[in-house]
Amino acid sequence: MIYRLLGVVIAFLVTGMGTPGIAFAGIDSHDRELLVRVRQAGLWEGPVSRQAEQRGSAQRVREVGRKLADDHDRLDAQVRELASKVRVELPGEPTEEQRSWVGEITGAGGADFDRLYVNRARAAHGSVFGLASQVRAASRDDAMRSFAQTAVDTVMRHMTLLESTGIAETTSLMVVSTGGNELGGGDIVFGVLMAAVAGGATFGLVRVLGAQGRRS
Repeated sequence: MIYRLLGVVIAFLVTGMGTPGIAFAGIDSHDRELLVRVRQAGLWEGPVSRQAEQRGSAQRVREVGRKLADDHDRLDAQVRELASKVRVELPGEPTEEQRSWVGEITGAGGADFDRLYVNRARAAHGSVFGLASQVRAASRDDAMRSFAQTAVDTVMRHMTLLESTGIAETTSLMVVSTGGNELGGGDIVFGVLMAAVAGGATFGLVRVLGAQGRRS
């Protein structure tokens, strides 16, 4: 009788994995925060990057703006789809601070526009990176972990692109605002290490499971 009951419970859990309530039972506050932060980033960085594509005084800034804007369009679609599945309500507009950055960048012209865009965007990407790395390493949900990895990869690519303009200031990643907390360069480095360790651990597990499968 006990084994029969256990079988029913296991069957329920397995078949229930397709429902939102069970499939995403591992979502925690950091997972939710990442979804919100990525959405907010896209709400201001996407449009400003389109401006950079059109208004940048340097050709490289225009090229980088186009690439970042395209990436944010794709990432925004992903974050909205995932948030809908895990029932996380997303904001419809940037924060007040982000709106002030938009106003600052939009109000500038020429080389000042390029400089403000590159350094504001670079600092903002740095502030998201640590959180995305943490979620990538610690989330218990597969879909959330995969999205966090996408966010980590996207942020790294964007910071590299912004730095390729040659006008990124060395201080723009030293201390950046993270919604009341301060994130320093050491935290960003720690985030990189966390992402690398998590990725390595996952790769190692896949290799072990594959080897076991070949022996069986």
